[in-house]
Amino acid sequence: MGYEMVYWGCDKNFLKFRCPHALGKVDCPNGMAWCSSSNYGMVVKINVKDDLRRFSLPHRGTKRWEELYDKRTSVERCNSRLKENLTANDLHIRGIKKVTAYIYLNAIVLLATALASKKINCSPQQKVA
Repeated sequence: MGYEMVYWGCDKNFLKFRCPHALGKVDCPNGMAWCSSSNYGMVVKINVKDDLRRFSLPHRGTKRWEELYDKRTSVERCNSRLKENLTANDLHIRGIKKVTAYIYLNAIVLLATALASKKINCSPQQKVA
């Protein structure tokens, strides 16, 4: 009937969605008889591996997904600081070992700056005179 299925958990790599009428979310004019003959309602299982761009584990909008997304936001902020302030974008060296050492040193400087700014009670964005 065009109603959006309701997320109902996951099984390993499968996301489960149920009929919104069976859950009392919408009042379907045809009831559950139109989509399923069972009292449980229609269930659709989607394998996440079929389309990784559309579906994710955990499902978008769930509490666990929000927690992971918040962590991703902080990591992206850290990457931005490494690139903008510590010249991780402008490398003038070659070789994976040298680049790895350079990035590690930049990360150490970033952590030291965060610790120093915490110690003097100012945010890392404020300039220390």
